[in-house]
Amino acid sequence: MTANVTGGDGKDMCYNLAGLCPAPAISSGTLTFPKPKPKNPSAPNPSGMFVDVLHLSDWHVDNEYVTGSEAICGKPTCCRVYSDSPATPLRAAASWGDYNCDTAPKLAEDMVNNIPSFTNSSFAIMTGDIPPHDIWLENQTTVVPTEAIAFNVMARLNITIYPNVGNHEAGPTNLFPTMASGGNISWLYDSLADDWARWLPQDALDSARNYGAFTVSPQSGFRIISLNTNFCYTLNLYLYAHVSDYDPNDQLQWLITQLQAAEDAGERVWILGHVAPSQTDCIQNWSALYYQVVARYSPHVIAEQFFGHSHYDDFALYYDSNEKTYQSAIATAWIGPSVTPYVELNPGFRVYKVDNGSWNIFESYTYIANLSLASTWDATNSTPQWTLEYSARETYGAYVPIADNAPLSASWWHNVTTAFQNNDAAFQMYWTLRGKSADKISACLNSTSCPSQMICDLRAGRSNDTCTPITFIGQNITSVQPTDLTPHYKRRLEGKPWNVKLCGSIFN
Repeated sequence: MTANVTGGDGKDMCYNLAGLCPAPAISSGTLTFPKPKPKNPSAPNPSGMFVDVLHLSDWHVDNEYVTGSEAICGKPTCCRVYSDSPATPLRAAASWGDYNCDTAPKLAEDMVNNIPSFTNSSFAIMTGDIPPHDIWLENQTTVVPTEAIAFNVMARLNITIYPNVGNHEAGPTNLFPTMASGGNISWLYDSLADDWARWLPQDALDSARNYGAFTVSPQSGFRIISLNTNFCYTLNLYLYAHVSDYDPNDQLQWLITQLQAAEDAGERVWILGHVAPSQTDCIQNWSALYYQVVARYSPHVIAEQFFGHSHYDDFALYYDSNEKTYQSAIATAWIGPSVTPYVELNPGFRVYKVDNGSWNIFESYTYIANLSLASTWDATNSTPQWTLEYSARETYGAYVPIADNAPLSASWWHNVTTAFQNNDAAFQMYWTLRGKSADKISACLNSTSCPSQMICDLRAGRSNDTCTPITFIGQNITSVQPTDLTPHYKRRLEGKPWNVKLCGSIFN
């Protein structure tokens, strides 16, 4: 892989990886679509028949998790036995997990065992990231068995799961070669296809082996497109081999082809991804092009979008004009809560109530386990209590009333963000639920800029529209306590530096 560090490649690297340069201007241009957008398109009327759909994200199971090990270790992930681990830990890891660590295997298994008591879901979506955050140690020999074990655990749900490729699926982490960069990651796509063969038809598996992306039709009139968003991820260093290629591996062109076929067939579509194009670590040119795709095929084709990566319970909105109003809101990106408690979050999952005619969401339930009780569960020889944290319709409907026969539309969500602007209690409710009611969520309302920046981000389907400053991989946050982190820092925790206190690291 070679990059022109004195030209455009270098400018993007300087901004995205080091934060030492201004953001490069958006230069991706305007897409050309096979057909013009129909006049006055609209979503179909709901059928009045509903199904439950389970949303899992950011599993991040750590099969090296050791009960009683150091939970405050100064490395990107703790609760393991390292060569420099102290004899007496500052905070001993409970068997069910710790807020500073990835998912204990028994916690993931307990969650899977409890999910059927809350929902009889027709199917599930899994928006990526199975391996832990030991990014300096991950490679093919560690990734493949970790993925296989995790998908075997998920298979106990006895429902079809439609998965997605996260940035942690690769080994080394984040690195997905492009056609321009050279390199080969077929071993990953092949192993994932083997794991997914129990759920996907052969044509989808063939596509997954080639692109790390696929499309499938679970039933007539409905299509799921699983997109490989690692080709927009700023920490995928292969992208800097040729940054003027705004659509690496033609992912967006492939997406347009699938959406046009869906429009021609009168299908409704769900898009799955890992890195949300609204997030600051999606390359801005790619994000801007994706926004054009959403605007072209919404609201009549694209019913909903689903992502993960941030670990928060969140959402983002798309508009058909630069004027961001409830009238111009056309699409919602649902950003799923993580299974992992990393970092300072409760483990959780979502269940959607979905109309199986329009395939729009009418209700969203988030379930969590309060990990602050982990030591108590050990002391009393008990298990986690998984509980309903909140209903989106009931919680936010108290501030923005919604008709019983109306979906949780982008227009409604825009009005919810307006309530956040005008009502501190509404915003604080969002802020608490965003962090899955974890005890150590940093404060936001006492900041003069945080609330307005967060509301801006909710309305930013494009990464260049976000208002929160981003942090960079060169900034050492290991010395900062999680409770001191601003929400801006937390947007880039996936970029914790790998060159400090890492056993087995070439940087030691």
